[in-house]
Amino acid sequence: MNQNVLFFCSFCRHRSAQDLSKTNCTIAHVVRTYKKEEHIAYQGDTVSSMYMLMKGTVKTEIVSDTGTALSVEMIDAPYPLAAAFLFADDNRFPVDIITVTDCEIMVITKRDVEKQLSNCPDFMRAFLTYNANHIQSLSDRLKIFSQKSIKAKIAYYILQRSKNGSFEMERNVSELAEYFGVERPSLSRAFSEMAREGIIQLSGKKGKILDIKAMHEIRG
Repeated sequence: MNQNVLFFCSFCRHRSAQDLSKTNCTIAHVVRTYKKEEHIAYQGDTVSSMYMLMKGTVKTEIVSDTGTALSVEMIDAPYPLAAAFLFADDNRFPVDIITVTDCEIMVITKRDVEKQLSNCPDFMRAFLTYNANHIQSLSDRLKIFSQKSIKAKIAYYILQRSKNGSFEMERNVSELAEYFGVERPSLSRAFSEMAREGIIQLSGKKGKILDIKAMHEIRG
């Protein structure tokens, strides 16, 4: 089996290469290569196959009716692209997918994914878990967008990641600005104001909530 498919198979993922070579577990696929800054898919294209990013990095963008592009996320291999939409009634890519580096994509048809889901319970569980987690992530992103002010976005983001008053952000300020859909200077200014007001204490990606009541009031 191609190692990248093991993203969805928790059982095979922990087996040795020698053990894997003895199995008859294979998935029909083709491999496509893309140069840097090429489109892999456009927003609205039909998702008729599962696209597994095998090598490289891609970015996703939402394009508005006016043509404005909003950056959504950066994705490093190995990672499935739009797998959650493969079995949707309106199975279309919700974003543009653009290569940041030279990339290799494994393409598996919907029919072959269905076969693997039927034949391998571990693959099925991992596939369902991935899709559920991805939907939760999208829901979290939409809730951040729904916050009216930048400080409210920060408060929501931090409160979701806080534990016993401490938190660690997965993204730096530049990445957070893209994630929130705001300008980097505006985000930096909001963080500085919250620190000066004694609401949070921040050092790099780690910090502490100093005034939990104020945080909840900001979030609303």
